[in-house]
Amino acid sequence: MTTLVLHIGSPKTGSSAIQAAIKPSRLRARSSDWCVLPTNPYRKPEPAGCIAALYEPPEELPRVWAQLHQADPRRFARDVARYRALLHRRLQPRWGTRPDALFLSSEYLWTFRVELIEQLRRDWSDLGIDRFQVIAYVRSPSSFFRSALQQHARLSTSFRRFRPHRWRYRIRQRLEAWQQVFGDALVVRPFDRSQLHQGCVVRDLQETVQRALPDHSCLPAASVQAAVNESVSAEELLAMQEWMRRFPAQSADGSLRRSKALWRQWQRLKRRHRDGCGTAVTLDPTVEQVIQARHQADLDWLASSFAVHLGGSDSVHSEPAELPPLDRWSEPIALKDLLDLHLDEPWLETLRAELARRSLPRE
Repeated sequence: MTTLVLHIGSPKTGSSAIQAAIKPSRLRARSSDWCVLPTNPYRKPEPAGCIAALYEPPEELPRVWAQLHQADPRRFARDVARYRALLHRRLQPRWGTRPDALFLSSEYLWTFRVELIEQLRRDWSDLGIDRFQVIAYVRSPSSFFRSALQQHARLSTSFRRFRPHRWRYRIRQRLEAWQQVFGDALVVRPFDRSQLHQGCVVRDLQETVQRALPDHSCLPAASVQAAVNESVSAEELLAMQEWMRRFPAQSADGSLRRSKALWRQWQRLKRRHRDGCGTAVTLDPTVEQVIQARHQADLDWLASSFAVHLGGSDSVHSEPAELPPLDRWSEPIALKDLLDLHLDEPWLETLRAELARRSLPRE
C-alpha cells in the first residue's frame, strides 16, 4: 500500500518552515520509508506550489506563478510539464521500488475547488496511491488577516481586497471542499504556539502524521529554523508604501521584474535594521473586532467539526458592542487605515532618507 500525505496550508500557518525542514529527497533514504516530493521543478525551495499550475489556469494562479507565466508563457508551460514528469518518475520509478509513503506540502492547495480536488485524487490514484492523508493548519482570522496584510504590503499599494467588512478567510468553505472528497482522512490542526506539539509547527506536523499513520516511520525533518519568513516593522512597511507610490505599478500585482526589485530593496532594509528600532505591525482594534465577528460562525463550526478552538486576535479578546458602519473604510483604502500606529518617527525618517536615493525599474 502506498500512502500520500498532503499538507495543504492554509497560507500563513508555517508552511515555509515545514518546507524548509522537510526537504525533497532525490531517492528514498534507506533508513526511511518516506519520499518527500519537490514543490517545483527547479531543484531549489522557491517558488513553492507548482502543483497549483497543474490544475488551475494561469489567471487563477498565485502571484508568483502568474507572474512567471506572464514573463514567458512558453517557458512556463515547459516548466509545468517538467514538474508533472518529475512527479511521475518519483511515483513510478524505472529502477528500484516504489516508496511506501510520500509527502507533499503546498499551501496553494488550500484554495482548490471541489472539482479540482476530485481531479487531484483521481490523478494520484491512477499513479498508484492507495491511501491519502490530508493535513491543514488554521489560525485566528484576525491574526491571519494581519499576517497576510503584512506580506501583501511588501509588494503592493492596493488594499481593496483587505476591506475588513468584506474580507473572508473562508475556513469552512475551504475545509468542506477537502472534506467532501477525502472525508475522515482530513485532519485539521490549530496554528497556535500554545496548542502545537513542542510549540513548533514542524514537530506538530510530524506528530500528527505519526498518529494518523502509526504503521509508518516518523516523517524525517531537518533542524527547525527559528524564523523562515521574517517579520517587518510598521515603519518599514509605511516607508516602502510611500516609496512604491512614487513608482506606481501598471497592474494591481505588478510584474515579475518589479517584484524582484522590491525584494532586493527589502533585503537592503533588512541589512540596515537596528536592534530596538521600529514597532510591531498591529491592527486597529476595530479592524480586529470586525474580522473576528464576521468569522464567528466559521469558528463555531470548526470547534464542533474538528475540536479546533481558535482564540481571538492578538490584542482583542471580546466582541464589539456595535460594529462600525460599512463606510468606515472608504475607497481608496490605505495601509495606515488598517493599523494601530505608534511609530518610531526617527527610524521612519531614516528609512525615508534611505529610500529617497533609490528608484524602481519600469515594468
